[in-house]
Amino acid sequence: MGDFASPAVGPNGSICINNSMNPASGNVVSAGAVGIPKHSTVVERLRQRIEGCRRHHNICETRYQQAHSEQLELERRETVSLYQRTLEQRAKKSTGGSKQPQNKQQQQDPDSASSTEQRTSTLIALRNLLTESGGGE
Repeated sequence: MGDFASPAVGPNGSICINNSMNPASGNVVSAGAVGIPKHSTVVERLRQRIEGCRRHHNICETRYQQAHSEQLELERRETVSLYQRTLEQRAKKSTGGSKQPQNKQQQQDPDSASSTEQRTSTLIALRNLLTESGGGE
């Protein structure tokens, strides 16, 4: 408990904790000897701290941007994959229905058969494109 000096009232009524600076105590010491840093030293330390914070911010910002771009790429791949699955499900529904009505429809409209072939070739091309770009599962 005796580590700290007890507060004393200074000459102008202010509370002075450091008795060595209290003129009433008779131990008047100059400000430089007590350990109060000069203004230029304080400013230099602040500059160093600000520069350190700036470097830290730049490093963190770079990491954030990299992680953000990776996240966007993952979301893009997931979107393409979901879209591909949706197209495949639609193709299965159009070809997986009852066979007799589809055969009648193909007999009535030969263009629908070519559109189904075209859709299938589009799906295959899309799948090949995804596997080449590394987006396949």
